[in-house]
Amino acid sequence: MNKGKDIVLVVDYHLESLQVRRLDEATGKERSFQVGNDSSRILSVVHRAQGEARGRGGKVVWIMESTTGWARVKDLLAGRAKFLLANVLQMPLPPKARRRKTDKIDTARMLREYRNGSLPLAYQPDRALREVRRLVDTRQDLVRRQTALKNWISHYVSHETWRSSKNLWSGRGLLRLRTMPLTPMDRRLMDVKLEELHQVWALLSKVEEEMAAVQKAWPAAQRLDRVYGIGMVSAVTILAYVGPIDRFGDAEELISFAGLAPGTHRSDGRGRDLKIGGGGTHSQLRYFLIEATRWLKEIPRYAGAYERKLDRRGKKVARIVVARMFLRSIYRMLRTGEEFAAEAVA
Repeated sequence: MNKGKDIVLVVDYHLESLQVRRLDEATGKERSFQVGNDSSRILSVVHRAQGEARGRGGKVVWIMESTTGWARVKDLLAGRAKFLLANVLQMPLPPKARRRKTDKIDTARMLREYRNGSLPLAYQPDRALREVRRLVDTRQDLVRRQTALKNWISHYVSHETWRSSKNLWSGRGLLRLRTMPLTPMDRRLMDVKLEELHQVWALLSKVEEEMAAVQKAWPAAQRLDRVYGIGMVSAVTILAYVGPIDRFGDAEELISFAGLAPGTHRSDGRGRDLKIGGGGTHSQLRYFLIEATRWLKEIPRYAGAYERKLDRRGKKVARIVVARMFLRSIYRMLRTGEEFAAEAVA
């Protein structure tokens, strides 16, 4: 970095406008202004900064949060500015009494961390990985809608009728729902819910066909799919959320990213473990890993650890331990390209 020569533009991104904090390192002057969020206005701001910076051998540095829209801005600025994506979740917070949030304060915080050399940077997935992530997120949205529809129908049957709510989603169960004697209004509502549920199932099938095509072209997903308890959907989803494995220094960093590493509180020689998760961790990745432990705990490699922890700490903690162990296996598989070994290590 050419200290004292660059023009630094720190941006808080919004759909209609950008809040920009501009630092001229040569003079130390800062100013804050807004600019419309369209390509021509953004380029106008950057071109003016380029003219000043290049005249003295510097460059333009563009810093923004890892929010929606960063990818198109990065493509727009290619070759015009050094693009940095800030991970604001890892930035230190001020004392609570002074904890205010405005766009100007947000840009000031990012600029302060950048000038101190301590700005945490976010990973920038390429277009192909972003597409796969959108694919798996679309499936998750459909699954959530499916769950909401099933819950509505089950709740109605259980509390508004004396019919059994068991096996509603089998062929016979769906036939019962379609022919169940209801009031005219409730019949119309039930038909709407059933029609939407069938639409969701059709869309889920299409999305999972797309995921299957991704899996066929992704050797790592094929290896992960061969692990007992990890199907095609879980393999593609887990790897999409993990991304390139070389962005993690070791398996413990991956475990922390997934929100499976407990926090710690230590003082004066005493301490305790805190809850898992927290800001900056990936809750969806954690969910898929914890769900997979229903089957992973039966694999010889993990069965002993699961049983020991089950006796001492209970089922929930035991499953978390297995999920951590599995993430270490995933890290090694992705690093070395080796197949998963189901047997326990001697």
